[in-house]
Amino acid sequence: MKDRIAILERALEREKEARKQSEKILEQKSAELYELTQQLQQSNNKLHKLFIATRSELTGVFTNLADAYVMMDLAGNVINMNDAAISMLGYNSNVEEINMFQLSAVEDDENMKSCFVNLMANGAIKECTIAVVTKSGEEKMLQINCSLLNNESNKPVAIQGIFRDITKQVEDAKNLKASENRLYRLIQHLDSGIIMLDHDNNVTMVNKRMFELFELPVADDLQKGCSFSMDTIKDKVEDALEYTKRYNEIKKKRKVVLSDEINLKNGTVVERNYIPVFEDKVFKGHLWSFTDITLKKNFRKGLEGEKQKYSNIIANMNLGLLELDHEGKIVLVNQSFCKMTGYSSEELVGQKGGNLIFTKESTEQINKQLANRNNGISSSYEITYTPPNKAKRHWLVSGAPSYSIEGKLSGSIGVVLDITEIKNLQFQKEGLLKQLEKSNIELQEYAHIVSHDLKSPLRSIYALISWLKEDNEDKLDDVSMQNFALIEATLEKMEQLITDILDYSSAGANTVEREKVNVNDVVTDILQLIYIPGHVKVNVLTQLPVVMAERTKIQQVFQNLISNAVKFINKSEGLIEIGVEEENDTYTFFVSDNGIGIEEKYHDKIFEIFHSLNKSKDSTGIGLSIVKKIIKLYGGEVWLESTPEEGTTFYFTLKK
Repeated sequence: MKDRIAILERALEREKEARKQSEKILEQKSAELYELTQQLQQSNNKLHKLFIATRSELTGVFTNLADAYVMMDLAGNVINMNDAAISMLGYNSNVEEINMFQLSAVEDDENMKSCFVNLMANGAIKECTIAVVTKSGEEKMLQINCSLLNNESNKPVAIQGIFRDITKQVEDAKNLKASENRLYRLIQHLDSGIIMLDHDNNVTMVNKRMFELFELPVADDLQKGCSFSMDTIKDKVEDALEYTKRYNEIKKKRKVVLSDEINLKNGTVVERNYIPVFEDKVFKGHLWSFTDITLKKNFRKGLEGEKQKYSNIIANMNLGLLELDHEGKIVLVNQSFCKMTGYSSEELVGQKGGNLIFTKESTEQINKQLANRNNGISSSYEITYTPPNKAKRHWLVSGAPSYSIEGKLSGSIGVVLDITEIKNLQFQKEGLLKQLEKSNIELQEYAHIVSHDLKSPLRSIYALISWLKEDNEDKLDDVSMQNFALIEATLEKMEQLITDILDYSSAGANTVEREKVNVNDVVTDILQLIYIPGHVKVNVLTQLPVVMAERTKIQQVFQNLISNAVKFINKSEGLIEIGVEEENDTYTFFVSDNGIGIEEKYHDKIFEIFHSLNKSKDSTGIGLSIVKKIIKLYGGEVWLESTPEEGTTFYFTLKK
């Protein structure tokens, strides 16, 4: 333990000795540094006294200069500046702030470096441009004239110079150059040829289009335009003498000329424009422009031809044409309209409606339509007109608003068609329809009366036959009984025929009533009402829809088709299938059987009344005619597909 303590004491002694040595060395270095500081301070004081002396000598000279004056050391630190420089660089006039200023160049400004090198080499520089940063961070362009200040040993110790702020001039020069470049590029890309001549007629600028327009080789330097001559153009025109004469006349007068046309030998038509250039009323040169108007001129000729052609068509067409201004006064009529009205164009133009004689209703209609035209609405309408000393006429007028080139409403245009003959036919048709409607009603009433009157004697005959059979049952032989049976069957067929005729006459009634009819329920009811043999199976393949129709008529359609299918099934296992296919706006129903089928040549005939392929006692040949009549009544179609001995499928459509 004692040994350890001894070791620690010796270590502490060595550490104290080392610390003393370090403090001694630090004191020695501090003394050396103090000595150097004193020497540097003495040197700075001498230099400062020199600057102060120089500044004092020059202050009186440069204080009142209008330009900025700055004195600074070789490191760029400002020693003195006048009020103009203080204002330019954004500093206060106190000495401390001025002495803190250092002339700072804009980053990467090579001019500042170049100016300093020239200054040190030559002792002075003139009109050198540099970019500097002011106290506020603003960049300024300065033009400087400066020189070196030397001490007693003729060594440079400071720089003095005069600064001028040319920031605005530099910016204006840049903007002017950019504007000139934009203008030059614009001129070079114009579709018109441009050439500028000075007051001595020398080409100062020409664009590429000038060379292209007159089929000349393009110059290398378009701004100089040295390879282009105005005399070259005359070799390209048809009439060189007239061109030269007109060219000299325009130059001499020095007045603006627009839309002067020149015909070139290659068929091109060029429009020439001229503007004299003056500056402060002093003539500076000539500005010429040349534009290819060949297409425009040809289009104008074509337009004039089309205008003349359509003017002739309008003047001679059978439709009446008139144009009205915004007040309703007639400004233009064609020959057909004059013929329709019985007046000349001189009598109509300028009149508000002219001397036309309209009914009160037609006049009101015309005024209403004119109001619509003023609101930009087009329409067609009918009016009645009575020409002088002639019968009343009916016109169909189609009117539309008329607009000017600027797109403003200027009036209206009307096309008039005389529809008197059509109207007379329409009146006749309406009369015939009324007569036909009356005849149909009478015919239906007659059919009911005839049906009733015919059925009554049939029922009487049927009753008499029944009584004869009952009274003489033990006296009649088998042949007589068979004859009585034939008479009864004939009477039943006759009664069925009368019923079918009545159904057919009522199936085409004009009154088409519509209600929601569930076809599924209709088919279910029919299958319960009619007789279906045990060997025949009826399948409804899909859920049948609800349609808008009259239930009785839909029932007649399905009942006739299903009964027809039952009648003509000749197989031991009969099958009838009923279904529907839905399309966009229609339902297509079908009733299919596996019966005897129908040959294709009879597909149209079976829909004719009283036409039956199988002359059975149960068939009158009217059922399918009733189906077709009802389906047509609802705007649908009916057809069939059939293969003999395989079966038949009837289709019909109904709108949703």
